[in-house]
Amino acid sequence: MARHASGKNNFRLAGWVIALLVALALAVALIWYLAQRDGGSDSNAAAEPECVAGELTLPIATSDTQVGQQLIDAYRDTHPVVRDYCVKPQLVDSVSAAAVYVAPNTTVSHTELDNAGRTAAVADPQAVFSEPAGVASKDGVKLEDLKIASVRFPVEEESAASALVARKVAGDDNAAVKALTDQRISTLADFNAGGGDAVATVEDNVPSGLQFTPVGSDVVYAAIPLNQTEKVNEDQSRAGQDFARHSAEQFDGSANDQPVISDLVWAAALPGGGEGLTGDAGKRNAQAQSSAHTTAPVAQVQPENTLFLLDTSDAMAPYIESAKDAIADAALALGADGKEVGLWNYSSPLNPGVVVGYRQNLTVSPDAESVAVAVRRFLTGGVPQTREAVEAAAGAYGGAATTTRIVLVTTGTADAGDDKAFADAVRKAAGDTVHLTVVRVGEGEPDAAVSGLAQKAVDAKQADAIPAAVREAAGL
Repeated sequence: MARHASGKNNFRLAGWVIALLVALALAVALIWYLAQRDGGSDSNAAAEPECVAGELTLPIATSDTQVGQQLIDAYRDTHPVVRDYCVKPQLVDSVSAAAVYVAPNTTVSHTELDNAGRTAAVADPQAVFSEPAGVASKDGVKLEDLKIASVRFPVEEESAASALVARKVAGDDNAAVKALTDQRISTLADFNAGGGDAVATVEDNVPSGLQFTPVGSDVVYAAIPLNQTEKVNEDQSRAGQDFARHSAEQFDGSANDQPVISDLVWAAALPGGGEGLTGDAGKRNAQAQSSAHTTAPVAQVQPENTLFLLDTSDAMAPYIESAKDAIADAALALGADGKEVGLWNYSSPLNPGVVVGYRQNLTVSPDAESVAVAVRRFLTGGVPQTREAVEAAAGAYGGAATTTRIVLVTTGTADAGDDKAFADAVRKAAGDTVHLTVVRVGEGEPDAAVSGLAQKAVDAKQADAIPAAVREAAGL
C-alpha cells in the first residue's frame, strides 16, 4: 500500500530531546568556565609553587650588602624550588653560616673563606654582578688631573671600588697600599668631614650633589657556592648552587671588566687593612710601607717543597750575585728542614733552536746541595718571559700528590698579554697543589697579574734586600 504525505516534518525533535541538548550545552559551558578558572589557578601556582618539602632558608653572605640584596631580590622573584623545597634566600653576616658568598673572585676572598673554615663547591665561580668604579667629586674632576693624595677611600662601604681606584690612580701597588692605609674613611658619609677632593665609589652609589668620574674598570662580583658544614646542610648547599647558577645566567656583563689587582691592594682595602686575614698585627700594610720590602698580608707562608724560578734576563744583571747567594742559602735551609727543592731559570731564548723562555734545570728533589751549586753558574741575557715560565712551572707541578711552592724571583715581565687569560691558565694548571710567592727585584714595573696570583709578594728594591726577601718568600 502506498504511503501518503501528512504535511508534517517527520524529523521534528521531541521536546525532551531539546531539553537534553540544552542541558548538555550548559554543562559544556560550565566545564569550559571551570577550566579557564583552574587554568588561572595553575598560573598562580607556577608563580608560587606548592612546597612539597616545605620551606628552606638559603643563607647568603656578601662583601657588599647592596649587591647581595639585589641578587637575592632577583632570585626570590623567580619563586625558586630546589629538591621540593621553596627556597627563601636571606642575607647573613657570617661567612661561616652561609651557603653562598658573593664577593670579587680574588685570592683575598678565598682566604676569608679559608679563615672561616669554608670551601668553595666549584672550582671556577661565575661572575654575577658588575658596576663601574670611579670617584665622586663636587666638580666632576677629570681622571688625568686626579692625584692619589686627594682621594678618600671608604673601606667599610666601598672596599672593592677603593681597591680598583687606588691601584688605577696610584699607578703601583706600594703607593696604592699607602693611600688605602693613610686616606681611608669608613663610609661615603664621612667624605666631607675627612677632607680630600674626591672619594672612591661605584656609579650607582654616588652621594647627592657629587659628580661621578669612572676610572675605566668595573668591580665584578662572583657568587661562590659553598660546601655543606654542620651549620649549612646539603639542601642549603644545593640551593646555593642554584642561586649561583641563576645569578650567572642573568649577568649581562663581562668578568674581564675587572682588572687583575695584587692581593696586597685588595687586602689593604679591607676594613681591617688585611690584618684579619693573617691574625698578625705586625704585618699590617701601614707598617710594611716603612720597611725595605713590602709584604702582602694575605697568607702566612710555611716551608714547603720548593721550586726556585729565577729571572736571568739582562734586567737581573745588577742583582744576580745577590739572588744566586740568596737562593743557594734558602735551598740549603729548606733541605735541612726536610723539604725538597728544585731550580729553573728563565729569559728569552738566546741559542739557536731554543723556542721556550725557561730552562728546567733541576727537578724538585731532596738534593739541595745540587741546587746551591747549580744556581751559581747562571749568567744573564735576554728579556724576562715571566708569564710563560710561571705557567709552565705551575703545569709541571700542578696535580701532584704533594704541595709545591714556586718562589719566583723576578725583575718584571716582557711577555704580558691578556691578564685574565694568563691568570685563569695558571690557576687551572696549578690546581690546589701549587702555591706561588714572588720576590720583585729592582725598580721595574711589577706585573700585577703575577702578583695577583701570589700568596705573598715581597719587594727587594736593592740587591742587599734580596736574601731576606727570598727567605721570607720561602717561609723561612
